[in-house]
Amino acid sequence: MSSSLTVGERIVLQLAQYTRFIDSYDAPLDVSQDGIAAALRISRAHAAIELKKLKETGEVMEKLVHIKKGKTKRKVYFLTSPGEERARKIRQFADSEGIDVQPFLDLKKCKGPELWKGLSDEQRGVLAQACVFRRPFRRDALPETTVSLLPVSPEGMVDMPGELRAYVPTQVSPVLLRQYHSMAADYWLPLGQYRERLYHLMKAGRKREAEMLLASKGAASMGMPDRDLLDIVMAVSTDHERYRGRVLYAQAEVARRTGNHELALVKAKELCSSSSDKERHDGMIIEALVLREKGDHDGSVGLLKRAAEMVDSNEIELQCELSDTLIRAGRHTEAKELLERLLTQGGGDGEQLERIFFQLGTVSLCCGDAEGAVRCFSKSRGAARNKENGELYLRLSDAYGLMGMTEKAEEYAVRAKKVHTPNVSM
Repeated sequence: MSSSLTVGERIVLQLAQYTRFIDSYDAPLDVSQDGIAAALRISRAHAAIELKKLKETGEVMEKLVHIKKGKTKRKVYFLTSPGEERARKIRQFADSEGIDVQPFLDLKKCKGPELWKGLSDEQRGVLAQACVFRRPFRRDALPETTVSLLPVSPEGMVDMPGELRAYVPTQVSPVLLRQYHSMAADYWLPLGQYRERLYHLMKAGRKREAEMLLASKGAASMGMPDRDLLDIVMAVSTDHERYRGRVLYAQAEVARRTGNHELALVKAKELCSSSSDKERHDGMIIEALVLREKGDHDGSVGLLKRAAEMVDSNEIELQCELSDTLIRAGRHTEAKELLERLLTQGGGDGEQLERIFFQLGTVSLCCGDAEGAVRCFSKSRGAARNKENGELYLRLSDAYGLMGMTEKAEEYAVRAKKVHTPNVSM
């Protein structure tokens, strides 16, 4: 970016955009010291120094007013008549010199081509590195520039405008772009942001490392399954035999949990065709869960029982999936017998006990045994150390309603609305 305009001149041009608010009851944040610093990509201290100079020359006035949507008054700054005249002269000078002033002002309002063409090669490199990040990152992750180029929050974080993130990478050579994505991938590693690391590893062409990451961490470490995560994990190759099964399982599970049943079945079939017992077992479970979600409960039960025969028949998670499916199929007696057998064998850890008692409560509720349901749901809550669970509260509300305890039913219905947690039977 050219240094033809000083920081003081940039502030004058910035404030010239907000003269219409000078007599308003409240003012936009953009004319506060913080707003000016953020818009012009300068430090708060630098903004304070320049504003002091402009006040001393009589070109800027200071007022104490409410900030829009704020609760307290703050100092804001507007141009005086001499300031307005200076703004006019700065624009005339810029026009005569062929200087585009927009890149000197608010980055968020700057079009990609306008900003890009005014930058030096060094500044373009920093901007391009910033624009490969999809999430806010620390400013000190990138080289410093002689001109404040990036929008930095008071916490030192950078969050690039979407338009620039879309445009700038298109102006960079593929080789450099892969290098920048590689840098971003390494940035996220120590922070444990595995979704972002996986995304950037793929963009950097570090495909083997991407396979290793997905195989070792699994999709569960990458946040809530959504279309973004599905696109990322489906781009990971399954070329390496050592990682193939775990990558396929992660892909199948994300597809299933995002409702892409057909894709999940394709990946499950690939697992089932493996020579590995473990991979066939995993593929069978994925297929069973997809069938359950599609309403084929009996088909799901059959596959889950076959999967159970391949491993320790007392595997609690698998047995809970089977009991859940039996409940959905209306086969309550079988589900109850299975769950009670798990309890006699120890019942597992706290989370597993929570799930077992929840499912036993559901069986009791389905069979009209409201008192038995309340006992089991209470034990489920105890195993979970009384953590908030909306689905559990709804079931308790139903059970108390069946018992004719209207006030208790309403109490738990209200509590259910206040919390949003997944069904423990998932």
